[in-house]
Amino acid sequence: MDSRSVHGCLLIHNNPAAAASEQYRRIRNNIRIASGKKERLSLVITSPSSGEGKSTSAVNLAISFAQRGDKVLLVDANVRNPILNQVFGIKQWPGLSDGLAIGIEFNEIVYPTNIDGLAVIPGGSPMPGAADLLDSQAMKELLERAKAEYTVILIDSPAVLDTPDAIALAGRCDGVVLILRSGKTQQKNAFEAKRLLDFGKVKILGSLLNRS
Repeated sequence: MDSRSVHGCLLIHNNPAAAASEQYRRIRNNIRIASGKKERLSLVITSPSSGEGKSTSAVNLAISFAQRGDKVLLVDANVRNPILNQVFGIKQWPGLSDGLAIGIEFNEIVYPTNIDGLAVIPGGSPMPGAADLLDSQAMKELLERAKAEYTVILIDSPAVLDTPDAIALAGRCDGVVLILRSGKTQQKNAFEAKRLLDFGKVKILGSLLNRS
C-alpha cells in the first residue's frame, strides 16, 4: 500500500474538516439510530466485489466511532490478503488467523494505535484454510471476548461476491454496512450482494457510496 492510499484510509484523522470526513460521521450516526442505539455494537464492513474501498471505509468509520468516545476494535478478516497492518504500521502477525487457529491469547493479537480509543487485530499469519476459521466456534468465542471489552467492533470483511465469509461473519454480528463505489460497483453486483445478504437474514444497517 502506497503512502497516498494510507493517507486516504486515515482521512477522518488527518483531515477531520473534509466533506468526506463529515460523511463518515453522518453514516456513523445513522448506524447508531438504525441499531436502536444499542450500547454495544458489532458490524461487518463489506462490499459487493473487491476494490470498492471497504477497507478505507472500515478504517474511517472506526476512527469516527473512536472520536465519538467509543472504545473501538477494528478486525482485519481479510485473512487471504490482510491490509490493516500497513495502514496502522503494526505487525501482521500474530493476528486473527493465529488467534483462531492456534489459540494465541486475545490480548496478544490486539494492537493499540496512535488514535485514542482504537485498537486493531491484524489479519495474522498466512496459513492454509485460514478463511474457514471465520465461521468457526473459535471466531464466535473471539467475538464474545471482544464484546466484553469494546463498545464497537468493526470487521473489515472480504467482499460478498468473492467468498461466503462476509455472510458467515455477519451472522455473528448486529449487521452489515455495504460499501459501494461510484463508477466501479456494477448495479447487478450491488443487487446480487443485497440478495445474498437478505437470503442470509443479515441486517443491512447502512450503505456508503465512495466517490473516489
